[in-house]
Amino acid sequence: MHGNEFNTVDTAAYGSPMLNWSPLAKLFLALSLLILNIASPSIWMSVFSGTVGLTLLLYGSSFRLPSLMLKLFIYAQVFIIMGAFIFAVVTPGEVVARIPLWFFTINMTGEGISFALLLYARATAALLLMFSFAVSTPVPHMARALRKLRLPDVFVEMTVLIYRYTFLLMESAERMHLAAECRFGYSTRRRSMKTTAKLSVGVFMRSLDTAERGQITLQCRNYRGEFRSLSEHEERSKAPTVVCLALVCAGIMFFFALRMGVF
Repeated sequence: MHGNEFNTVDTAAYGSPMLNWSPLAKLFLALSLLILNIASPSIWMSVFSGTVGLTLLLYGSSFRLPSLMLKLFIYAQVFIIMGAFIFAVVTPGEVVARIPLWFFTINMTGEGISFALLLYARATAALLLMFSFAVSTPVPHMARALRKLRLPDVFVEMTVLIYRYTFLLMESAERMHLAAECRFGYSTRRRSMKTTAKLSVGVFMRSLDTAERGQITLQCRNYRGEFRSLSEHEERSKAPTVVCLALVCAGIMFFFALRMGVF
């Protein structure tokens, strides 16, 4: 992952059709569906949440997902599938499938397969919901939503600072890595290990230096623990907020319908 890939996510968020939606409404929608997804014992709640997350993700990215998100989604799917497979094997119950492998056989139970499918659906739905929020909400907009929730100012400002300085840290690491490659720092395995160690130390020292200079810069600009902006985010229409609330209400109704056995 490179700094340019992080920039594509940031650019996609600022160019999203959902940029003018209320960040608080989007955050409330994502958190509500996440909670309902985890609380429901039925896989259909996860299917509902995942469908909403996928729809908002595709619409929010204008059907052009950033390359970083595609890579993260594939990596996450690998770990989710591995975890679900392990639960399908270790969960006790009646054996319904056997997979022969060399000197042993993997037995899969019906209860294990059901739980593995539920686990996969929950994790994938949560992933899609988080991605749909990230691809349509820049961090400064998210910070405003967090302030409206009355979260501590220190937490909000740390979130903004980490976001801002992540790009600088990635760019410094890329420049140092390119300089090491030009000096044949990765020509052999032993030299690669030494170069990686030196690169890690260099990035750490550079981050400390950047943090110190950033602190001095903030003090010179009379920083008082809060970043002020010239203009606040304003919604052009209340319709997106109504859509988010309608989806939350639909999710809650669907959740209780599943709990009462209607479906």
